[in-house]
Amino acid sequence: MKLSFFSYGQEPVTKSNVDIPLLENIHLQLNKTAFFNGEHLWFQAYVQDGLQELPSSTTTNLHVGIFSEDGKMIAKKMFLVDNGISSGDFKIDSTFVKDSYTLMAWTNYMKNFEASTPFVQNITLIGNEKPTPEIKKEGITILIHPEGQHIIADAYNNVGLMIYDEARNPVKTDGIQLVTEEGTEIQSNIQTNELGQGRFGFIADANASYFLKIKDVNGQWITKKLESKLQEGFGISVDNMAEDVVVLSPKWSDHALDSINGSKITMAIFNLNNVPFIHQYELDRDKNAISVNRNQIPIGINTAVILDEKMKPLSQRMFFNKRSTSTMVHSVEVSYCLTKNQDSLQLDLILPEGMTMANLSMSVLPAESSAYLPNNSIGSSFLVQPYLKQQFVDGNYFFEGTKRSKDFQLDTRLLMEGTDKLNWNIRGDNIQNPLFELENNIAIKGKILDADTSIEMQVSLMSQSFGTVNLFDLSSDKSFQGNLPVFEGDSILISVLSNKGKLRMPKAELYFNNDQDSYDYNNWLSIVNKVGKQPVQLDTDENMALTDRTISLDEVVVSEKAKEIKKYQITANTEIRIIDEAALKRYTFESYIRMLGFRILPNYVKGEGGINIYISNPPGLQQVPVFIDGMSSSPGDLISRPLSSIKSVVYNKSRPTPFISMYLRNNYDRLYGRGGKFLSLKIPNGFSRTQDYFTPNYPDYSSFLYKKYGAIWWESLLGVNSEVPYSIIVPLNDQKEVKVIVEGMSADGHLYHTELICSPFDYKYSAH
Repeated sequence: MKLSFFSYGQEPVTKSNVDIPLLENIHLQLNKTAFFNGEHLWFQAYVQDGLQELPSSTTTNLHVGIFSEDGKMIAKKMFLVDNGISSGDFKIDSTFVKDSYTLMAWTNYMKNFEASTPFVQNITLIGNEKPTPEIKKEGITILIHPEGQHIIADAYNNVGLMIYDEARNPVKTDGIQLVTEEGTEIQSNIQTNELGQGRFGFIADANASYFLKIKDVNGQWITKKLESKLQEGFGISVDNMAEDVVVLSPKWSDHALDSINGSKITMAIFNLNNVPFIHQYELDRDKNAISVNRNQIPIGINTAVILDEKMKPLSQRMFFNKRSTSTMVHSVEVSYCLTKNQDSLQLDLILPEGMTMANLSMSVLPAESSAYLPNNSIGSSFLVQPYLKQQFVDGNYFFEGTKRSKDFQLDTRLLMEGTDKLNWNIRGDNIQNPLFELENNIAIKGKILDADTSIEMQVSLMSQSFGTVNLFDLSSDKSFQGNLPVFEGDSILISVLSNKGKLRMPKAELYFNNDQDSYDYNNWLSIVNKVGKQPVQLDTDENMALTDRTISLDEVVVSEKAKEIKKYQITANTEIRIIDEAALKRYTFESYIRMLGFRILPNYVKGEGGINIYISNPPGLQQVPVFIDGMSSSPGDLISRPLSSIKSVVYNKSRPTPFISMYLRNNYDRLYGRGGKFLSLKIPNGFSRTQDYFTPNYPDYSSFLYKKYGAIWWESLLGVNSEVPYSIIVPLNDQKEVKVIVEGMSADGHLYHTELICSPFDYKYSAH
């Protein structure tokens, strides 16, 4: 065999990846996916730069919408993304009258590319519509997906298949047969898994016709012809099950090679994030298989491809490279125990040793819940889904556990997919003048009506919630424009700056872009796979709306309830304090820390300044580590810290591991008391505010409905590190076991996914 090896540093065969535009991937973890009317849908969003495989540093505006089955947008909001993280909520109210909807999340820039993949998730409303009997009976559906898109004559072919019943539910079976037209049995006992997915292989005779046979529920044989005419061409086969190598095997019909008249045919491995071809081999008539060391192939999705002399792909096959020494998705270490009263659960989250801080979200549900059926996990959303034309039936299935059988089934799923939708398309997209802009906060235009442009050349804008100050140049016509992070209902403080640095209150106007959204979202909604696990639609006359059966869930009521308790005893040594208005009137930051029993001393490290916090540890003092939103703080962070910027403080004074962990207010306002130098204007268009999480007051925590479709807790924006556990108290609501689902992403791109059942009443767990 003639062998040519192209290393990473050699001259590319086609366009280099500098032409690849920003590729954004999005994943949302929801509190659950099945809802009663009156509940809230909560989510945390993770936005990734798919080329860098890091949290997006460019995206600030995340659009999230809920669509009906006919493509009508029922609700839409825009949320602020900060270093790849966002969070939000929707109220499931009387607007939602059907039993099935699609939640979708995207960025404006993604609309420029047909190959972009928004996040989509089916959501179900329990009890909205009575189940109707199935009228259409289409029988069993068998879908055939040959490796490399075609069955090649005179060659060994791998073939994937999907089987659904008349209700579009996957069929798991082991009784499928492969036979010829004459009835000769080629293979029996072909199996499908619980996703209805299977795989088989055979040598295809150019003169034969092939059929699959399967019995339906009535015992009748159903047949499906593989292909009307076997291909006289080229194909590629990938053996991805070896531990250390990936084996590529070309295949072609007997006279296919003669038909190209000596033209060069090559086989290559392609990866979007690297040079166009990582490896490229020239083929000859021997059809020799080629083994490539996994360490020479990027982790994640790659595409094996057969190319003609003009570099046109003749056959393609995606495969997932999972090196034995690498972990694609990490686990969060979760420990738990009962609190003193044995009516709540303390969950302690910590990352594996040596891992950097990660942003996590967590849903807690009854152990037997059927209310959480995500289409994808964070692993499948980022590692596989962007490359597929259709959604996974259950993307999380392929990333659960470490069994090799799951690797084989993932490989089968990719075998059936055929061509990677990005590798040959996204490079050709022209983005010199994109139709949809890359959004950066909220675009603002304005005019200072009484500006004296001879001495006033800039305008200062400050947003209420963020305390962000931006300076914009005044044009000769007294106008200005720029971008600013603002929430809906915020105020912007406007001041004019003279050339001597003086501020004054102006007469000003602000303008926002109110263009109607005319984008056709049906192009994206078409990727939603309606086949998959769905919550049972209950046939009952019972009213399942929470709105009329519980106390008011008005935000004011929730806020007032939260103010009733200012101090919580988490464990014997750990407390949480809520910073309320009384504390703000009575204490400064330093006096509050002293009130808790800590000592504050200047930081004596030369050139640094600031303050450090200590506890008494005779014969001296022990320094206490301080974390702010999960991140280690510096002495300089603490010396000027306003107490009003802090929402709550968790602290432990016990030796040998004391700590203080502070969590900041999202709506901290640093603009009060600015005097009469600013004009305040309300903002009509801005980022949606996320309501603080509250637990619905379900009428009966022991009922079937609650255990199947209720929610116990939701926690977002968790900053968890590998040094100090992050503690959360969750009410048990009379449940003996609960299901905990944690997902997240670190600043260096590590992904996290953990699911576990917590049984705190087992003998091995004791109350503090």
